[in-house]
Amino acid sequence: MKSENKHFVHDRSLPQSLRSLIRIAMPFLDIYYTILLMISRNRSKEKKKEHKYYLSVCVIFRDEELSLQEWIEYHLLIGVDHFYMYNNLSTDNFQPILQPYIQSGIIDLIEWPVQSPSQFSAYEDCYGKYREDSQWIAFIDIDEYICPYYKVSIKDWIKGYEQYSSIVMYWKMFGTSGLLEHDMSKLVAEQYIGCWDKFYDVGKVIFNTNFEVYKFSEHHVMSAKVKILKHVLSIPPINEFKNFIRYKCNRIGMFRTTEDFTIQINHYWSKSYDQYFIDKVLRGDPAAKPKQSTIRTVDAFFWHEHHNKACDYKIWRFLIELKIRMGKARQIQEKIKMAHESS
Repeated sequence: MKSENKHFVHDRSLPQSLRSLIRIAMPFLDIYYTILLMISRNRSKEKKKEHKYYLSVCVIFRDEELSLQEWIEYHLLIGVDHFYMYNNLSTDNFQPILQPYIQSGIIDLIEWPVQSPSQFSAYEDCYGKYREDSQWIAFIDIDEYICPYYKVSIKDWIKGYEQYSSIVMYWKMFGTSGLLEHDMSKLVAEQYIGCWDKFYDVGKVIFNTNFEVYKFSEHHVMSAKVKILKHVLSIPPINEFKNFIRYKCNRIGMFRTTEDFTIQINHYWSKSYDQYFIDKVLRGDPAAKPKQSTIRTVDAFFWHEHHNKACDYKIWRFLIELKIRMGKARQIQEKIKMAHESS
């Protein structure tokens, strides 16, 4: 238990006795889940088809004009092939941003005028309609950036997990970095570096569509299913260390350290103070029921903010290429071209 607390902040605490019991039981459950996975994997081989894309992203968004292009270009940079983007009642100027990507076939835009909770139904629709097109689908949000530590292409990272049904990438939570106002001249990934010194014990899933989804009610731990006789059984996702995640038990290995992690989700949860209270609170949470909207409160804001004890620059290795892709370096590129021509 102590080693686990070195790496994770828990979104809810469990009694020590219960958590210890779960950790004792997990090795036995591993055997059970491995058997279920083998059965499901053997059945999926019979239905396996060639896919148009290797990795796609499914996202539901509302009024995300601020970082929409940055988020798309960043994930294209790290190897995402395609996006299924569900517009949930946006009133901002998102259409001109998305149109070039729609025309080039990179984005499928789906209108999703569903009142909250609308997130899980969008995920279910995406899986039902597009699972034949993509081998893997990542279910993430616009404020979440998949950040591999060493691989440049996320597809190269995923290839080590093709025998599994789903993989959880843990959240690294980023706060305001002390900014009262968002700097519109800078990228989100550039100006928010203050973060938690541990991972959140939840994250987001990349799902292997060669398997069946168990149910769409918890996007943090999306499980696969296998039917044996008349019983439908669930297979939980693994983390990057190939340990099954169940009952809030996140095992990384007895002798592992933070240096052994190779990926995280940069979750830019609040951005600046003004962005949180003007933009995020008013926009609401597509996964929450209307009466649950109070989750985005002053107390919640400062609870997250007070955990920001570290800085994380891992994503900065992509910034120059990202800025070039977004057309922010044209004047500099012209200067470089002129300098070379005159030399």
